Amino acid sequence: MITTLYGPDSYRRLKKLNELVNFFVAKRGAYSHERLELVDNEDLLRLKGFLATASMFGPKKLIILDNPFSYPGGKELKEVLRKSTDREDTNIIINTEKKFEPPFKFLLQPPNIFLEFKQLEGEVLAKFIEERAAQLNLKLTPLNVAQIEQMFGSDTWRIVTELERLSLAPGIGIDHTGQRVDYFQNLSALKRGRAPGDRLVALEKLLSGARYDAERIFNGLAFRPSSEAEVEMYADYNIAARAGRMDYEEALVAVAVGLKFNPLDW
Repeated sequence: MITTLYGPDSYRRLKKLNELVNFFVAKRGAYSHERLELVDNEDLLRLKGFLATASMFGPKKLIILDNPFSYPGGKELKEVLRKSTDREDTNIIINTEKKFEPPFKFLLQPPNIFLEFKQLEGEVLAKFIEERAAQLNLKLTPLNVAQIEQMFGSDTWRIVTELERLSLAPGIGIDHTGQRVDYFQNLSALKRGRAPGDRLVALEKLLSGARYDAERIFNGLAFRPSSEAEVEMYADYNIAARAGRMDYEEALVAVAVGLKFNPLDW
């Protein structure tokens, strides 16, 4: 049997891959396994060799193929996979962002399994954020969810990373009065606030009030820039900060008040 995991949402695709590997190897046992990325003929020979050792009297096989549809020898690969479709001693998992060409349409037919992982949008994305936050015991308002969507779009890796960071820092995000400072709301105000004063207030809450890490705030601002000018601005500040010519707090203040950084001045 061949299971194809396809789509641009690599977070959910790789999560499913890990679940399947755990199912076959850890729970069902007796599986020898191999993971291959087909780059040249030598890789295809390794695949054939691994398949050839499987028999009804030997251990079952699990093979993970990463991005096999970029391999130039598509015709030969097709024959190898087709012959493996009905083998009860072998399970092949294809992990791919690139969709297969028409000759591989047999991967859609039983007993093969095809799972697609599209980029999440709209209500489906909002539900994903809410469910992941609940798993981490984070309480998000509908406004928080909307702000996360606005900042990270369909990038589920970035969304999960930010939620996990919040869950792992229980003391961070609480000001001196014991009130929680809304990270996503203030980051959005810092990034999109019209007046410098509003942006500075948001920055003060994040840095001094809630004690969020300055580099983390900077990376949040720099994600999904709205223009080429923003790309260049954040890149210049980041290079300067990493080179020790300024720190990230100074870069954040400069962004908040709308200063234009010119690396030639340093």
